Order: sequence, then C-alpha cells, then structure tokens
Amino acid sequence: MQSKTKAGSDLLIAKVAEKFGLTVSKYLPVQKGYRNESHPVRLAEGTIVNIMLFKGGSGAERIIYNANSVSGFLADNGLPARKSIDERILKLSSGRIQNYAALYNFLPGDTIAWEAYSQKHIKLLGKTLGDMHHVLQYFDATELPAVADVYIEIVQRMAKYFRQYGVTHAVTLKLGLQIDLDTLRKFEIVLQQTKNLQNQQALHLDFVRSNILFMDSSDGPIISGILDFEKTARGNPLFDIARTLAFLLVDCKFKSADQVKKYFLNSGYQKRSKSRLPQIQINNGTFRAPLIETLIDIFLLYDFYKFLRHNPYEYLNKNEHFVRTRDILLQRDVIFLANIADK
Repeated sequence: MQSKTKAGSDLLIAKVAEKFGLTVSKYLPVQKGYRNESHPVRLAEGTIVNIMLFKGGSGAERIIYNANSVSGFLADNGLPARKSIDERILKLSSGRIQNYAALYNFLPGDTIAWEAYSQKHIKLLGKTLGDMHHVLQYFDATELPAVADVYIEIVQRMAKYFRQYGVTHAVTLKLGLQIDLDTLRKFEIVLQQTKNLQNQQALHLDFVRSNILFMDSSDGPIISGILDFEKTARGNPLFDIARTLAFLLVDCKFKSADQVKKYFLNSGYQKRSKSRLPQIQINNGTFRAPLIETLIDIFLLYDFYKFLRHNPYEYLNKNEHFVRTRDILLQRDVIFLANIADK
C-alpha cells in the first residue's frame, strides 16, 4: 500500500504528466537532489521519460533554462546529457510557494559509491570532461553568469562568516583550527584576474559523483549520464577541472593525491579527450602560482565552509567527508591548526 507521501507525490507527477500530454502507467524510484527531484515514469506506450521538479526562488526559471540549453547542446552533439523533450517549463504554485517542472529523456545507469571509483572510472571522468569542454567551445555562453563573479560572491560570503568572533572562537575551541582571512583576500584577487583569461566557455561546475551515471559494458565501465547543469556558468575550463579534482581528492580515499591527478588529469583529460589541459600561472597577490591549485583550494574551502554552516561543530569530527576535507586543507596550508595552549 502506498504511503500518503508517495501517493501525494504520484498524484502531483500524474498532473504534471497530463499537462505535458502524457499518461503514466508506472512510477519508478525517485532520486532527490539538493534543489531538484527526478521522477522517472513509464508511459502507457511503454517508454520511460523523466519528470524533473525544481525548487523555486530568485532566478530559478532562468537557471533551469540555462541548464536545459547547455545540457541539450551536449546531447545534440553526442554526449550522454539530459535533453528536454518539451520546451515548456511549467510553474507549479501552492499558496505562496512557486516551483517548476520540466520533461526530459531518461538516462540509464547509476551513481556509484565514492569507495568504488577505480583507476578506470577516474580516467573516464577526465576523458568525458575534456570531451564535454571540446563540444562546449561552440556553445554561445554569453547569457550564462560569469563563474568568476559567482565565486567572488562566495568568497566574500565566506570571509564575512569567518570574520565573526563567535565563529572564529568556536572553530578554534571546538575544532582546533584557524582560518587566515588573508587567504580569502588572495582568492578574490585570483578570481578577479580570471575574468581576463582567454577561452571563456560554458562549464558544468558540478561534475561530481552524484551527477555522473555509470553502466558496465564488455569493455568496462562507461559514463551513461551527465546530470544537473543548474550551476552552469561561463569561464575558463580550469574551473570545471579543479572542481572535479577537488571532489576526487576527498572522495577517492584509497588513492593518493598524485595517483588521482595522474589518472584524471594526465591519463584522462590530457591523453584521452579532445581537449588539452590549460597551463595557466596567475598572481595570487604574493607570487605567481598554478591557477588550478588555487581553484582547488577555493573549492575545498567552500566545501569546508558548507560543513560548518550546516552541521553542529561538535559532530563534524565524526563525519568522514569533513575529516578528509579538513586534512587536505591542512596539508595544502589553506587552514591551520590553532594554538589553544593559552585558551
């Protein structure tokens, strides 16, 4: 017997499907993300389609439109990305709450656990990201937000948070850590400079484990789906590369940082894809350094910040993802151990 929650969800999906002119014969397992829900359904004629529900908010409809444009362009050029099969973005109103729905093709496959990423999976990620960047060179990205502006605002938000006495005091006493605000100022300097880089193009910016579907084939694993382009923005491909690499450094706990970089950057992106790895040095306010390393630091610190914002500090040291993120940031001299002997 269906729960009231599932029955209510199925009723909503049936109504959305009806607005798209479809009749549902079976509701398949739902996948819930941070800002969306994926509802695959089997239609009366036997085909499977994917009804996506999106949270509303400021600019939500534009975000969905941008995501559909980039993802659809990739699908049209042979990449396994979602493609909308109806141009309409439906508005779903319930009282003062405004959400949205859109209709897409169904992509088979599954996400896999972070412990399961093999050398082949990591190389395949690098190749696919490079192939995606090659195709997106030809997409008109002028309407997309600039990734530098997006992350300058994020860095400023982090700086404001870490300037609070209550935060710095708690981070020191409860976690034994310190954050140097000068590091955040250097991040902002670097991000400002990236606005002048060449090869500005559409990027995914969330090419991470939860958004990649794999399937097995006779030749080994293949990527069967690239999901969730809601963070798409315009910038140099190093932003995408660094974002995925930051995720891999944390998630691939059975492989060293050198191994991850070798498989993803060299064997995957550089050797197997249609793109070439950008080699860019940039002034961080003190000296010139590889841009990719500074971007990795920014993405890792942003993940660290989100852990702090959304979890009680007392329990963070029991969270393996937090501990690995913290330890990598310490190794990279982005955060520091606090001297609490006199506290």
